[in-house]
Amino acid sequence: MAIYLEMLHLSPEFPFRLLVNEGDILTTPHWHREIELIYVIKGTINLGINDQPYIISAGEIVLIDGGELHYVLASPGSERIIYQFDLAFFKTMLEQIDLPVLFGELPTLSRDWGASVTDDIRQLLDQIYQEETNRMPGMTFEVRADLYKMLTRFIREVPRTKVKTAASQQVKSDEILARLDIVFRMVERRYTGHLTLEEVAAEIGYSQFYFTRFFKRNTGKTFITFLNDYRIDKAKWLLINSTLSVTEIISQVGFESDKTFYRLFKQSMAISPLAYRKQMHLDKE
Repeated sequence: MAIYLEMLHLSPEFPFRLLVNEGDILTTPHWHREIELIYVIKGTINLGINDQPYIISAGEIVLIDGGELHYVLASPGSERIIYQFDLAFFKTMLEQIDLPVLFGELPTLSRDWGASVTDDIRQLLDQIYQEETNRMPGMTFEVRADLYKMLTRFIREVPRTKVKTAASQQVKSDEILARLDIVFRMVERRYTGHLTLEEVAAEIGYSQFYFTRFFKRNTGKTFITFLNDYRIDKAKWLLINSTLSVTEIISQVGFESDKTFYRLFKQSMAISPLAYRKQMHLDKE
């Protein structure tokens, strides 16, 4: 199976999201810069992290560091909640503690955290799930508070015993992740305007030729394809959550050609932008 980069497109103001997946869903090998927690609430799942297979049962939690290659096999009869967040979520603490190092050293499996702290983390994850489900006023404050409590438990009570495997180091080194992070953040800042391969390559000190090979090798796609996919995702969000016309959306997400936008959108979604908007609004009703 091919390895691919997943861009989560989290909100800069609240870089967190929660997903509920049933066991029939197969997740192919991928990686992303964000931290991910998988909380199994029913049955047993089979997953792999950096070529290491695991069997995880109901009540157990898995911590996946940014940049770690992972996949989940189809596990019928199971259910899992996925929590994903960018370390920028804890920006007020980044000057006090090296969070990338912390999460890189924490054990992957909750069975290695200790019973007491695992119970605490499980309770916090349950509370976050309830907040996300009910979406009452002040929800983001509650979720933020629970995530800070969870981080405190990790800092104070979980032993930093994880040893990075050769496979982990081979998949994504810290230097590679740092360079890719610069590229991703540049795209996030400038996708609405003209952005060239030359500019992005120069940002990380590479020639265009070397950058092209570097990006394809580590993300599974060319930079132009990645940029266009990012813009299409932004357009999909605007089609669902705004009343802007398609022409206005094309301009806002950085496409310089209407023809290119329509071709790529149809290629991605198999329907036109207006048909997509109509379909998504019907699904909401």
